[in-house]
Amino acid sequence: MKNLILFIFVLLINQVKGQFLKEQYIDSPIYKLKLRLEKGDKKAFFELTPYFDSHNKLSEFLGSHYLETEEQYLAKRVVRENSIFANNEIIIDSISTSKQYLDFLNKNSKKIQYSSEIQTFYITAPEKRESVLKFRELPQEKIEKLSKNFSKIIQQQWIKNNQIDFLLKQQDSKVLLKICEEFYRQRYKFNSNQMNNENSFFDLLKILIKKDIGVKGWKKGITWEQDDFIYDNNAILDVLIYFSKNYRNFKYSTTENYFINNNIPVEKIDNVNSLFENLYSENDSIALKSFIQLTQSNPLKVGELSDEKESSFGKRTNSITPIFPFRSLKQLSLLTEYCRQNKIDFIGKDNLSSVIKKLSSKLSFQERRQIENSLINELTFEDLTSLEYWTFIYEKEPELSKSASRILDIYYSKNWSKILNNNDYLKLYLKKSLLYRNLGINGNHNYYLIKFTDNGSTVLEVLDKLETVDTEIISQIKKAKKLCLEKFEYPTNNKKINDANYNSTILNISDEINKIRLTAKDDDDFERQTLNILAKVGYSQIPNAVKVVDKIKFREVHYRNKYSFLESDYGFFFIENWNSLEERNNFLNIYNSHNEKQLYQYFLDKAEINYKNTDGNINYDKIFEILKFNTYNSFSGGSESKNEVSSIIKILELEQKTRLGFADKLCNSAGIYGCSPMDRTWEWMKYLENHKLLKQKHANIVSFNYGYYLEKVVPYLNNKEL
Repeated sequence: MKNLILFIFVLLINQVKGQFLKEQYIDSPIYKLKLRLEKGDKKAFFELTPYFDSHNKLSEFLGSHYLETEEQYLAKRVVRENSIFANNEIIIDSISTSKQYLDFLNKNSKKIQYSSEIQTFYITAPEKRESVLKFRELPQEKIEKLSKNFSKIIQQQWIKNNQIDFLLKQQDSKVLLKICEEFYRQRYKFNSNQMNNENSFFDLLKILIKKDIGVKGWKKGITWEQDDFIYDNNAILDVLIYFSKNYRNFKYSTTENYFINNNIPVEKIDNVNSLFENLYSENDSIALKSFIQLTQSNPLKVGELSDEKESSFGKRTNSITPIFPFRSLKQLSLLTEYCRQNKIDFIGKDNLSSVIKKLSSKLSFQERRQIENSLINELTFEDLTSLEYWTFIYEKEPELSKSASRILDIYYSKNWSKILNNNDYLKLYLKKSLLYRNLGINGNHNYYLIKFTDNGSTVLEVLDKLETVDTEIISQIKKAKKLCLEKFEYPTNNKKINDANYNSTILNISDEINKIRLTAKDDDDFERQTLNILAKVGYSQIPNAVKVVDKIKFREVHYRNKYSFLESDYGFFFIENWNSLEERNNFLNIYNSHNEKQLYQYFLDKAEINYKNTDGNINYDKIFEILKFNTYNSFSGGSESKNEVSSIIKILELEQKTRLGFADKLCNSAGIYGCSPMDRTWEWMKYLENHKLLKQKHANIVSFNYGYYLEKVVPYLNNKEL
């Protein structure tokens, strides 16, 4: 209670303090001078002079917090926001004393003018200044979008206030200037966003001249996206300067229905520009088809426009495209070009296309695993590129991405010697290792290079003899050679008990949850605390936990499922729908009729996991391969697959009568997205080797799943240059 009273007291103090600080700023002389300048009172410039030496601080209220700023910076900001003095006249932020500022005012007092049209002071009028603007053709798709918005734009109040509708009827090119003046009047000012129609200004200009407009903003080069410079007053000023000088040179064409200036150079566009525009289409089919076409287009043009779009603050593309569509386009267009140059089929055969479609759909565990295993055995090396290509295209299909990750990892490892003994295969693999890495997103596609880890001197010689003029492949050869000499040892986790993984506790589940009901602040708090309780229960308490949970109403917010502990904490991967009463009852019947080891074996057998000999005994060699390859992340993306690995680990623990120092549960899942079994996986692989339980020699080619660990211990894996 004392803590609550103290909290309320502190809160009240902060509110009173905040109110005082807010009033202190509003009542300050600088703020009043700012308001006078905004109304065109030139004397206010002179009255700001003493504040250019002041280190006193004023607090500004920013809606949710207060910012303390010295008066000299506030004074500079007021001048900067209310003037367009050229750099050769004065650079406000370079002023260090009030004397410098006053000298400037005294020298230029008679020259400083106020423009009511753009509500700012100037020495050199906009029409007498220079600006850098570029023009290029608009894709037809963009013209159609803008034209649809035209009727909505001209109904806005700022159109009527500036008589823009009247000037349009008169076909008077002065309308271009009036739009720019309003654009600048609504310019950005600190902690004040007036520009509610920021897009409509620029969109209207584009409609009226049927050209795209590029401006030199705060970034290097020309910016074509208006979202990038709505907060860049200099960029908006450049647009105003240009049309102040040139609006008369635009003549309205009654046949074309827009203003034309034949003297301006206009950059030509091609189909690639149109395809980029289609990425924003609300039609999924159009957006995806355009994305695919772009991946197969000229990589120089695709790269140039991808960089332009990637660096902008503009709206996102259609959600059917990859999460980072422009990064993907840049690298995939380079991949397809390499394939065309080297006569590699990246599209794939029709039968592979149908299989990829299947893997993208909802399948049972057995169906999916059967297809994966079939592809691992039947695909040719040439097929792999098309599988990778389409998996990147359909990045938003998580099941495809998970399956592709396992297929590719196992295939490359099984056929590693074939790749090393074929120069074309090896060069393609090395090329991919860089292109995929350059995508800059999570996923096992980042780790192609790590398969060279610990390959030794023989592979080093193969790489030495590989001839190529491709600089990207050469850079990857250098890294691969270093990796060949990098010894791989299974990492050891010294902290095997942690916040996400601790031993279970015997407790009265009903009593604990009833206590939570009495103390929980709301439903959200109740659900979180309930999951915390369920994360503590042990194997013997599962039936009681399910019985209690059945009676609790959960809202199923985000990841929150009241039965999630059964899969995450115990590794029961095979139940597809824990919310089904029938499936839960079937599970409990099996639980009650089997001991713990038999229960895990039952579900592994039902899932058709091949981990036994024909006599029914455990085959440790088969288990070793399962541990190595089946704890995997998506090929592209960050989600980890839930499969048989955790159940296999429980079988090993029960068979060998040791947990290797880990907790009795696989995870304590409350508030945690998921617990990776990788630490236990490595420990058990090491255990099987050290205890001579393996009867076969297993290849030392590392799995893509080791990539996250190897990135930490091999520093040059991330670097493009050694």
